Amino acid sequence: MIRAERSTRVAWFVAICASILAAAAVFAVAGLTPLKTVQPFVVRVDNSTGIVDVVSALTATAGTYDEAVTKYFAARYVRAREAYVWSEAEENFRTVALLSTQAEQQRFAALYRGSNPESPQNIYVRSATARINIVSISLINPHVVSVRYIRTVTRGEDVRTTHWVATLTFAYVNAPMSATDRLVNPLGFVVSEYRADPEAIN
Repeated sequence: MIRAERSTRVAWFVAICASILAAAAVFAVAGLTPLKTVQPFVVRVDNSTGIVDVVSALTATAGTYDEAVTKYFAARYVRAREAYVWSEAEENFRTVALLSTQAEQQRFAALYRGSNPESPQNIYVRSATARINIVSISLINPHVVSVRYIRTVTRGEDVRTTHWVATLTFAYVNAPMSATDRLVNPLGFVVSEYRADPEAIN
């Protein structure tokens, strides 16, 4: 009788331990399942230039949204600074000024001044246009972004396309700004250093 009760207790003990181990194994496998998820992405190749670009979906992570916002402002800045259409020149100048630190505003104003032979006003005047197509944007570090773009200059029947890389050093600042200016730069994105270099395409 005693031996039978002891055997029953041992059997129950073994069964309980086995159940606990089985449950632990199930939870362990369930915990590892997210690590095995596959993130799909699309690689896009430009047929005319051979430039490869990764097309990604915007996820719910905060970092992804921050990067998307920064890329938006970087693209807007490069378009405003590098494009030229006579009827849009004043608005683009204002956009660049509102998205730049005071020092960078002064550098851009000196470049744009009518007395400078290299000023877009003198290069393009009223007849020519420069259109900007953003190819890709990469965050080098939290305060530096690289923008690859194509500039298409049209002078009558003559159309010329060149490839460029712009490097922007930027920050988000909470500077005083009028309500009208805040509509242009609502988050205080400002560029402190800017350079654009031609890109060699093989």
